[in-house]
Amino acid sequence: MDVLHVIHQFPPESRGGSESYLFDVAQRQRARGLDVQVLSGSKQWRPDVTLESGVVDGLPVHRLHRDDLYFDHHAKMWHPVVEQRFRALLREWRPALVHVHHWVRLTCNLVDVCWQEGVPAVVTLHDHYTSCPRAFRRRHDDAACRRELSVASCADCVPRHGYEQDGEIAAGIELFRDHYRAELSLARAVVVAVASTAVLLAQTTGVPRDRYEVLPLGYQPRFAGLLPAPAASAPLRFAFWGGIGRHKGVDVLLRAFRRLCAQRAGRAELHLLGAVESEPFERELRALAAGLPVTFHGAFAAAQLHAARPHVGVFPSTCLETWGIVLDECHELALPCIVGDLGALPERIGGAGLVTRAGDDQDLAAALQRFVDEPGLWALLRDRRPPAPPSLDTHVEALLSIYDRARTQPPRDWFAGPVPPERRVWFLMKQRESAMSRLVRPDGPQ
Repeated sequence: MDVLHVIHQFPPESRGGSESYLFDVAQRQRARGLDVQVLSGSKQWRPDVTLESGVVDGLPVHRLHRDDLYFDHHAKMWHPVVEQRFRALLREWRPALVHVHHWVRLTCNLVDVCWQEGVPAVVTLHDHYTSCPRAFRRRHDDAACRRELSVASCADCVPRHGYEQDGEIAAGIELFRDHYRAELSLARAVVVAVASTAVLLAQTTGVPRDRYEVLPLGYQPRFAGLLPAPAASAPLRFAFWGGIGRHKGVDVLLRAFRRLCAQRAGRAELHLLGAVESEPFERELRALAAGLPVTFHGAFAAAQLHAARPHVGVFPSTCLETWGIVLDECHELALPCIVGDLGALPERIGGAGLVTRAGDDQDLAAALQRFVDEPGLWALLRDRRPPAPPSLDTHVEALLSIYDRARTQPPRDWFAGPVPPERRVWFLMKQRESAMSRLVRPDGPQ
């Protein structure tokens, strides 16, 4: 095998930006004659750690299911059986290179295992997970976070079950930090899409800035051969598309849309395309949408997005986005957009949209209303679309150059060594004792 891509989830189970990007890259690499396969985590639990292999549009995909509950939790990042299975797969498949896109739902020491097995590993960081136990640098009170990854910064924010003692929380944060410092230290290359991500990660993790290599993501056009998107008309069709998680601000969008409908009834509708991250969050969103002209389309493909005939893309993320492939899709559709003011999105829209305060439904409602009230705004912003991103071929060529360097040049000096296995075991025992203290009889086992 030439390249094994490793990611937290993959189509058809999920079609977010990271997965769409990897699908395009892997297909283009295969078209170049490379033996490319994907190892993916899964949202679906199994009674035992299970590997299920199949084919997605000609691409071999191996989906690894964990056997524990709440496996996205930062303090459950290591799984010894997943580590063992990953090691066994490397020995069986012998990939020339492993490209890690995420660790969630797998195990936190993927690059470490590659290093032990003599397989060079390259990392692409699609979000801020390596610097944030909540993954998206979005604090529990919804505020975007630029704090250092540390016990002092994170102890009051990390997700808890509720019974953990302060010492366990502190140990979990420190272990999380040290694992990902080690992973990025052992990687032959660490790629980010925009320079601002590299700066923030360097400032918050202590990983040297020169370890991050900026490579804008390539884009594979989605809508070739389809009719151009329609010009704006009444009712104006606003749309959000992509994975619908709380950090994407769709709840904020629904509150803003209700404000708009109260002022401009019948003049706009809203389309939401994408799978919702959980049933409770979907119930919450549907309650917010009750009585409004809102359509939930569910999981979608490019043709379904085109068929929805949106006029304006709305992406009000409340986290620090690191790229936003939805903007490339929006620009290909020749649509203006509205984005939140955090992360890479306002950097990438050029003059083709409005920027609103993240999390502020009143400010977002005012932006929606501008499109309804100002007939010339749609065409004005549409015509300011920025240049197209690098082609997928250009991006893949740059990736192959990084792969070649990773395989042929000696590794750089470490700035952080591997986490000792006994430290992971010690923390696992600490978690066990903490949980058991809530269950055992005061007078001990009988």
